[in-house]
Amino acid sequence: MVCHCRTCRKLAGSPVVAWVTVPSASFRFTRGRPVEFRSTAPVTRSFCGNCGSPLTYQHAERALQIDITTCSLDDPGRFPPTHHSWLSHDLAWVRFGDGLPAFRESRNDKA
Repeated sequence: MVCHCRTCRKLAGSPVVAWVTVPSASFRFTRGRPVEFRSTAPVTRSFCGNCGSPLTYQHAERALQIDITTCSLDDPGRFPPTHHSWLSHDLAWVRFGDGLPAFRESRNDKA
């Protein structure tokens, strides 16, 4: 997923952030321990304490899933996005022509 929300933009210093979602039980860090913080009450994010790269996002309502910043992975090309979320927060100058589905908020939100 490519996220266009204000929070992801500010925390990454980027106009959008690509995420890959996996079951929490199947994910682990192979080296080091990230630094965790609460960006909002239900959300825990992590980043590399050495370089500052954003790494993960976990929402209390989706405790069995973890979102990982795609470009922090060794082979991000293996995980192309499937959609865009939070276009309601989009910057006017961001333009994608990839044809992926786009949602005003989350693809899981009811219309």
